[in-house]
Amino acid sequence: MASVSRSVAAVGALVGVSICLLRLAAHGAEGAPPAQEPIVAAIRGIVEAGQQPLLHRPDFSDRQDSTRRLYAAANFHPLWLRNDRPTSQATEILRTLSEADRRGLSPEDYDAARLHEAAARFDSATPPAAADAAMFDTALTACVLRYISDAHLGRVPPRAVGFALEMDARPFDPVAFVSQLPAAESPTRLLATLDPQFALFGPLITALAHWRDLAARPDFPQVPTLGKLHPGESDAGVGRLRDFLRAIGDLPSAARAPTNARLYDPDLVKAVKRFQEYHGLGVDGVIGQATLSQLQIPPAGRVRQIELALERLRWLPPPDDERFVVVNLPEFQLRGYRRGDPAPALQMRAVVGSASLRHETPVLHASMQYLVFRPYWDVPPSIARKEILPDSEQDPEYFSRHHYEFHHGRIRQRPGNDNALGLLKFVFPNSFHVYMHDTPTKRLFAKGRRDFSHGCIRVSDAAALAEFVLRGQGKWNREAIETAMKSGPNNRRVYLERPLGVYLLYSTVVVDEDGTTHFFEDIYGHDARLDAVLAKGPPYFYPTPAPVSPEVEHSRHESVDVEKHSGDRPVLPAARRLVSADARLPVLEVEDPAGRGAAIPHRTGRVAPSRGAGAGDAGVPVWPVGRSVRRPDPHRHRLLAAVDREAALGDRPGETPGPVP
Repeated sequence: MASVSRSVAAVGALVGVSICLLRLAAHGAEGAPPAQEPIVAAIRGIVEAGQQPLLHRPDFSDRQDSTRRLYAAANFHPLWLRNDRPTSQATEILRTLSEADRRGLSPEDYDAARLHEAAARFDSATPPAAADAAMFDTALTACVLRYISDAHLGRVPPRAVGFALEMDARPFDPVAFVSQLPAAESPTRLLATLDPQFALFGPLITALAHWRDLAARPDFPQVPTLGKLHPGESDAGVGRLRDFLRAIGDLPSAARAPTNARLYDPDLVKAVKRFQEYHGLGVDGVIGQATLSQLQIPPAGRVRQIELALERLRWLPPPDDERFVVVNLPEFQLRGYRRGDPAPALQMRAVVGSASLRHETPVLHASMQYLVFRPYWDVPPSIARKEILPDSEQDPEYFSRHHYEFHHGRIRQRPGNDNALGLLKFVFPNSFHVYMHDTPTKRLFAKGRRDFSHGCIRVSDAAALAEFVLRGQGKWNREAIETAMKSGPNNRRVYLERPLGVYLLYSTVVVDEDGTTHFFEDIYGHDARLDAVLAKGPPYFYPTPAPVSPEVEHSRHESVDVEKHSGDRPVLPAARRLVSADARLPVLEVEDPAGRGAAIPHRTGRVAPSRGAGAGDAGVPVWPVGRSVRRPDPHRHRLLAAVDREAALGDRPGETPGPVP
């Protein structure tokens, strides 16, 4: 109650200050300039004070400069009143603010109810006082400025939730835009031009209305907790499951329930498979924990998912390129579009950064500049430390068998079918050093959930993507592309004559071409973080954390190590877990006294005695390791030197030789 009393007192004080300002402005004071029209003086007073007591957020100082410029252009006359009545444009704008929830925004953020109430007072036969007229007009202006910013750029700055998207690069003049509204033939149509120019936005608005209607039903069925349920089994909760799937449209209304209402019958299995398909789950008809979790999300939760997807779309710059590529991370899908065509010209599966290992692929916008056929893979320092070095300890032939070599003191993998990047990579320069590439490990594309990489994006059909990217560029047809991949020169760089936009997008909701809505798991927790910020209410400017920086690296083990799952989360087998960068610090490396062998690790931290050594085929000492005897890797001393050299440099962004997913 004390906080409420303080809020009431604060608003009362603001009202008192504003009234005093209005009276002084209207009637003048001794020594003041010549009196102005009361309404002009009242508007000027509110604008200069930067306070608007009619609003639940009275401080509009963040919009004060824009408000001043708008009114200065009109000589501080009302923008939304004519003959002491709201104009038709004002009435239409009030309706838009009241319906802001239809576009994933909140009418309360723009004081829609308060403004409607204030506008209703102008219907009486008594002309409004100048103070009241000025209060309404400036309040509507402040709310319109707030709305157009939120509708066009989003409510939350992307960096507030760790996204490295530069909003300053998107010029937008709110004064120029709002100045068109008072005389606009249709303010609603003009305001709609603020929407993101992505094909996904319009269908999401339609889906939002549908799920909002479902959420408004007080009797909407909820799926109870079920045990793991296979087709043909029975459970007491099957009846509620049937009601739920019928309500959302996955079970046809004409489908008849079996005599045994507890039976998980074939019609219901088909409906569950359809639900699994639409939610990015394994389509097997078995109701396990992952499927049950999605079934138990109520319509209100789906409404929130769509609202969050709309918010993030507003952060992205419009697609200005003739062609552009969109990768939706939680969907594990890549689509290629031609500008102006809502249907994708290209679509394929993708593998993105692992959530369980925190190798998250970043959300970003960049421009693809070139392709590299038959690329080398320059091994990042931390991969050398964490994977290649430990594996070379266990396998004497590891280094050469996997086609690694030293180049200017660095480790790299030679081009070929076994190269970690496959036969083609697509480069769009960015601060995270992520890119798209081919892969020798195709089997992972058959999985439903595909977050297995170290941060970059593997594509299921690199040749098709290259054909889309290089379309219209000289001789680069499909045959030429495949020839360059299979037998062309190594590390061949081909620059694009027309660079194209790349959007790494994060949307847990997608509406496909036939209008079907698909929902996906919040694999990186971005929905949860954004929801927490929005739940605090406006203003949405909070301390900005550093953007998530994925460990965008890759090794030949990546597709093997990360593909095993525990439940729905990919994990590494215990025997292959990555070690920390300093894991080898307690290991004392000892050179063979005769200078014939490689460095020998000794896990006790003491010098390894030479007495246990035997002679190899060529006189090279063989050292005991645990219970086995092996020959040291002849490349190991160079490997250690390369790792130490890289460690001295550090894994700084500008010096990392070639991070890969």
